Parts: sequence; structure tokens; C-alpha cells
Amino acid sequence: MNINDTLKTGLTGLLLLCIFFRCTYPQTETRHKENQTVDSLLAAYHDSLVEAPQSVIDLFSDTREQVRDSLNYFKLLSSEARCYYYLDRMDHAFLLIDSIIQFCESDPHSHSYQALSAEAWNNKGVFYQEQGMRDSARIALKMAADRLQSTQQRELLPSVFINLADCYLQDGDYSLSGYYYRKALFAADSLGTGSREHFAIYSGLAKLYLDLGNFTEADGYFQKAEQMDSLCTPYERYFFSNTRGNYYYNTKAYEQALLWFRKADHITDAFPKPIYKAIVRGNMGEIFILNRQPDSARIYLDDARRLFGKTYEQPAFRYYMDGLYASLALLENDLLQAEKLLSGIRDLPQITPLYTYYNNRRLEELYAKKGEYGKAYDYQMKAQQLDDSLRNVKVKNSLTEIDFRYRQDTTLLKKDIQLLSIQDELVLWRVLAICLTLLLLLSVTASFCWILYKKRKQEKLYWAQKMTVNQLRMKVVRNRISPHFIFNALNVILPAFRPYDELDKPIRLLIKVLRGNLLFSDRIAVPLKDEIQLVKEYLQLRLLGSPDKVQIVWELPEMIPDSWMIPAMFIQIPVENAVKYAFDPEDSEGAYIRIRVTADNQMLLIMIEDNGFGFANSPSTSQNKKSTGIGLSILFQMIDILNSRNKNKMDFSICDRHSQEAGEHGTVVSIQIPLDYTFDL
Repeated sequence: MNINDTLKTGLTGLLLLCIFFRCTYPQTETRHKENQTVDSLLAAYHDSLVEAPQSVIDLFSDTREQVRDSLNYFKLLSSEARCYYYLDRMDHAFLLIDSIIQFCESDPHSHSYQALSAEAWNNKGVFYQEQGMRDSARIALKMAADRLQSTQQRELLPSVFINLADCYLQDGDYSLSGYYYRKALFAADSLGTGSREHFAIYSGLAKLYLDLGNFTEADGYFQKAEQMDSLCTPYERYFFSNTRGNYYYNTKAYEQALLWFRKADHITDAFPKPIYKAIVRGNMGEIFILNRQPDSARIYLDDARRLFGKTYEQPAFRYYMDGLYASLALLENDLLQAEKLLSGIRDLPQITPLYTYYNNRRLEELYAKKGEYGKAYDYQMKAQQLDDSLRNVKVKNSLTEIDFRYRQDTTLLKKDIQLLSIQDELVLWRVLAICLTLLLLLSVTASFCWILYKKRKQEKLYWAQKMTVNQLRMKVVRNRISPHFIFNALNVILPAFRPYDELDKPIRLLIKVLRGNLLFSDRIAVPLKDEIQLVKEYLQLRLLGSPDKVQIVWELPEMIPDSWMIPAMFIQIPVENAVKYAFDPEDSEGAYIRIRVTADNQMLLIMIEDNGFGFANSPSTSQNKKSTGIGLSILFQMIDILNSRNKNKMDFSICDRHSQEAGEHGTVVSIQIPLDYTFDL
């Protein structure tokens, strides 16, 4: 199966998949699947653009008729434009690119449109570069970079910078070429992209250092590129192999050069444009001349001439090839043919001094073999002058390389010729670095001191709260000393009261209340149901002599979980205060105390109401509610301490009823405790 059959088979499957999704899913889902299908198609046939461009054009044209999204339509058209470029149909390639750019300008705010526009401008820059219009190429490539900077899709940025670097390299601007190669490397590293971009960057840097005559640096970048050539495109592999061959040619390792030129020649077998193979065949012919193998040299030179086609008539190519044929004629001692070829070569503005130097050497060799030593000497002197000029070029290139090493990214450092100025600048930077370092150390020290101060303050507050808790605990213990003593004494005399029923019950009830108080005295929180049981026993004891004095109303849930916890004495103390101070001892008709307990998913609510004097009018109450007695004072202090350890706060409030409902009086104690409240100190 050839490559065309393979492409047709693969695309047929993708088209069927696209049609299946269109029939199966709603419109939005279909568009999403269509995007995925087109992106997969473009990725699958990325490398085939070079090897079989016409087949890809045919297949993509069919696909464009099936898609609904215009953006996908022009994505496929962009790849077709590149195919026409590889087919050397530049007019058609430019026409498609211009239509894509015009489409993208219809929505300049869309990132997807701008990303496609950047791709189109990048391709247009490559097309201009191919035709030698490097000024136009640089403008187009910078347009591509500007559009990529405004979008979130910057995967193409390394490629744009690589193409800009190639433009400057072809113009001999090695400093800017190196600057854009470095920017491409930085962009590729920041994107985390794979080896494809890095291979092209390292190959370009190798070519740059090769042109600068720095063979050590060039070889280093060649070796880096060789380690990651598995993901590169065929054209990139061709460029690398041909450039690597030129490296060995310049270092006079001709066998190695021929090996790499053969690799490049093999790669160009799949290229539709013959010019790439023509260049390689010309290089191979020159290697055979240097190896003194005229028969092989003629085969490859003739093949290169045939493959150049109309391009051969361009002055630069003709100058290059006639010089190689003249070298072959000198090798075969065909002096007449060599003189004919060399006399037809004229100095041209676009011919580099290096090629002119080679032709002067050929003319020197020609006239030396003919015995015309005067002319041979003249051309020797011309060659010597050009050699001196080339030496100056090498010196200039060396200075350019130094400048290139200092011009990195946005800083673009320049080498200063005056050593004193450089030293002064270094001293200034050193002083600035020391000052910044000291400032950083001071900032770190100040931050550390502030953090330490806050930590110490928090620790001081914690220990103050701990001391308060301990003091409260000691106060509770002291308040329990007398009941404890009485409890022990009653246990001793209780057997003496058993014959008397009217005394036995009250004393037993008193003992139970004292026992409960003693058990709760060293606990911060207790189960709600235990607190309720203690309050009930206290009320039985308190109202033992006059049970009808105050009516006690309990409104409780059917079941109280063991997990419902409250601070110890939080119900007993308000109830005890209500019994003692809420009502007139002489007239308490209709008096009642209601204890209501409710809960939701987040909060436990306890309400203690009475219809007595009211909190503000109670004989024992002052205006400061936190100083209304030892019991309430302890409760409020405990709440402050516990709330400091919890995100969700407990609330304890006391207010008069008449402030809420007209015509009623009394006191309302409200306790709200979050169910996730923690009582750990």
C-alpha cells in the first residue's frame, strides 16, 4: 500500500467518525466532536504535508465540504496552503493565506481566530522567506508573534521565533539571529513542549555557530539535536543532515561529510520539490572532487544541474555550479573547459566573497598549469586579498559572537570596549546586589520578629486564659467545700433519721443534689440530660416545703442524645436565680418557670422563662448583667474562654419579657450552643 492509499484509508475512517457524531449528538456536542476530529486529522497528517502534499490537498478538500464550523474550515485550508508551498505553487499558497487572514480579522477578539491568524502570518513569513523577500518575511513573522502574545494559545511561538532567527541568519545578522533562537528556546522551555521545537532550535544554533566559524560550539549543538531527532519533521531532519554535512566539510572530514549528505539525499526522496535534492547532490559532487573521484563527481553534478531546472539559470546558482564544474575540469586536466567556465563567471553583488575566493584559487591553478605564471600570480594576489578580507570577516564574526552571547532576551546587553567602564558597571551592580541582599535580610528578620511577637502574644493570652480557668476551678472547688463537708456529715447521721419518714426523704434528696454538684464541680461540660436531672432534683428539694409556690414547666424533646453537651451549671444557675429572686415571697400566685429545649441540624437552643419581676427589676440585680452574682459571673467568664477556642460561638443572653411582648413581665434566659462546639481547653 502506497502513501496515497494510506492517507485515503485513514481519512475515510475519520470522516465516518465525524458523520457518526453528527447524527448521534445534539448540535453543541456535534460541534465539540467536530473540533476534536479536525484537530486529530491535522495532527495525524502533519508530517504528510511534505511527503504527499497533493494527496493531502485532495483529502482535506473533501473534509472541508463536511464540516459546519467555519473555523475548522479555515484550519484545514491553512494546511492546504502549506501543501501548495511544498508543491512550489506559491501564487495559490499566498491566495489561500490571504483569505485565511481576512477571515480571522472578522473577529479580532476571539482567541481561537487570533491563534489561526498567527499561524497564517507565520506561514506567509515562511513563503516570503522562500522567495528571498526577507524584509517582508520579518514583517509577517512579527505580526504572527504579536497575535500570539494576545492569546492564551502560544504553542506556535517557538516556531515563529525560529523562523525570525532563520531570516536574520540568512542576512548575516548573527547577533539578532542568536537573540531569536534564544527566545525560541525560552518559549519552548516555558511551554514544556516536546523535542520537535528543541530539535529545530539546536539545529539552528548549530548552523549559526558554523557560520561564525566556532566549530566547537556548533558541534555541541549538533550533538544536542542528534539526541532528540525522533519527533522532528522530514524537512527538519533534511536541514539537520545537510548542515551537519557542511560542518564536516568545513572541518575537512570529507568521509563524515559524505555520510551525512547521503542521509540528506535519502530524506529528499519523498520531497515533491526537487531543489532540496539538487542542493544535496551538488554538495556530494563537491566532496567527490575533493576526494579526487571525478567520475562520481560528474554524476552528482549533472544530476544536481538537472534537478535545479529553471532555478539553475539564476545567477547565484549558476555561479556556484559553474565553479564546481571548473574544479572538476581542473581535476581532469581539461584546461580548455576549465578556462571557458571560469571566464564566464563574473563578480556579482549577491555572490559571497568566499565563492569569489574559491574561483580566484581555481584561476590561479588554471594559469599555473598553463604556464602563464604572471596571471597565476595576479590571481594569487587577488585570492590573498580576499583571504585577508575573509580573515577580517572572521574577526568581525568573533566580535558578533561575543555580542550575541551578551544580548539575551529583553536585556540585550552590549559589550563595552572600554575595560574601565565595564569594571565601574560591575562594581555598581555588586554594590546594588549587596544592598538588595541586606534589604532582603532585614525584611526577613523583621517578618520573623513580627511572627515571633504574634506567637508570644498568643501564648501569653493562652496562659492567661488557662490561669483564669484554673482560678475558676479553684473557686468552684472552694464553693463546694462546705457542701462536701455537709454531704459527708449527712451520710453519717442519715441512719438516725430512717425511722422518721418526714425527715428521711428531704435528707436523701439533699444528699443527691450535693452529690450531683460535687460530680459536676471539676467538669467543664456535661451531658444535657444529666444537667436536666440535676435541676429537677434541685427543684424538688427547693420547693419541698411549698410545692405549689412555683409551677415548673418542662418542654423537652422525646429523646435527648448523649452527644448534646452544655457547660456545667448552665441551666441550674439561671433556674436557681429565678426561684430565689423572680417572685414576691408573700404573693407568688400564678408563678411559673418554663424550661424549653429545642434543636436543629446546627444549633441547640435552651430557653428559661419566668413571669416574675423581670431581670431589670429584680431586687438582686444591678444594671451590669455580668456582675449580678457569683454564679452568672462564672458563666460569662467561662463563655468568653470557650468561645476563644471555637469558630462557631456560644451565645448566652438575659432579657426582660415585657420588652418583647406588651403586657407581660418576667425574665428570659437564652442559651444557644452549636452542636459541633468543642469544650477542650
